[in-house]
Amino acid sequence: MLIRALREATTLVRGHAAWALGRIGGEAARLALEQAAVAEEDAWVREEIGAVLVEAGQGSKS
Repeated sequence: MLIRALREATTLVRGHAAWALGRIGGEAARLALEQAAVAEEDAWVREEIGAVLVEAGQGSKS
C-alpha cells in the first residue's frame, strides 16, 4: 500500500509514504524509493526520498 502511495496524486501522501517506507526498510522499499526518485517531479518529495535513501546508505543528498 505504501509503495502504491508513492504514485499518489497528493504531494503530502507521497512524501509521507517515502518517510514510512524508509522506516520500514527492506529491499522492496528501497527499490520503490529508487524508482520514485527518478520519476518524482515535486522538490519536497524528492528531498524526502533522497533523505531516506541517504539514511539507508543508498544515495547521495545532492
